[in-house]
Amino acid sequence: LRQAAAKRLARLAAEGVAIADPATWWGTRAMSVADRPLRASDQPVTMTASALTSIDQCPARWFLEREAGGTVETTQAQGFGSVVHELADRISRGDLPADLEAVDRLMDDVDAVWGRIPFRTPWSAAREREEVRRALSRFIRWHNRGDAREVLATEHRFETEVELPGGETVRLQGYADRLELDAEGRVVVVDLKTGKYAASDLPRHPQLGLYQLAVDQGAVADLAGDAASGGAELWQLRLDSRTGMKVQEQPPQRPGPDGRTPVQQQLDDAVRAVRSEVFEARPGDHCKRCDFAALCPTQVSGTVLH
Repeated sequence: LRQAAAKRLARLAAEGVAIADPATWWGTRAMSVADRPLRASDQPVTMTASALTSIDQCPARWFLEREAGGTVETTQAQGFGSVVHELADRISRGDLPADLEAVDRLMDDVDAVWGRIPFRTPWSAAREREEVRRALSRFIRWHNRGDAREVLATEHRFETEVELPGGETVRLQGYADRLELDAEGRVVVVDLKTGKYAASDLPRHPQLGLYQLAVDQGAVADLAGDAASGGAELWQLRLDSRTGMKVQEQPPQRPGPDGRTPVQQQLDDAVRAVRSEVFEARPGDHCKRCDFAALCPTQVSGTVLH
């Protein structure tokens, strides 16, 4: 039976049916090796907060999305986030009024760009517009709270190099949505979130850990001198809590038994994956929202991704 099948496939391939040639089948070729390394061996690996989060979650997804060019079109969630981030930034800088009475005016700015966002249905566009109104109201209330910290900067670009305990040097770079100074003179990095779900495992949250490490390594010395990190926060603009907007905090990280903080461990693992170019697929809740599930060996029968 195997011989008969092979002969028929060979005949079809010879007649021009390309799909009959096993050379075109997924998962049958040997592992490929690039002509040059993914990152130059004599240069530090550059890591942003989003890249570290992505690699920590699933190295295979990070590679397909960031390195192999497997990006998708802008979604309504991304459009929602861009609009809210822009308005929140302008409110923080004083370019727009920071009072609840001005929300209707802010919605005029929203309406000016709302038609460019690719919503699946007209009613989802209307529903999400009301969510923008609520998100902006939560942000303004929290921004104006009585014990609010001093705002140092918004959308602040940072870059610094860090030597990890294992000897690798990593270049940390990116943008902080909001930098604040607490009562003890420490810098608190705030990241604005517009997702529908709260984050989990806050003590190990890679994005917040990277921000804190960057601060401790002098990334914001131009604003705060040698001030240390006072923690980092996620402001969940879509979510409520008993005190108003849901705020998720990560306190300053402390070294574990091996002498490394959680973010140093995550950076060590991420750099090792990039240097070795071995990107494993890690199944989890994120698989439900992954654009590469059809290629993933943990999600389909058989192996198509190596």
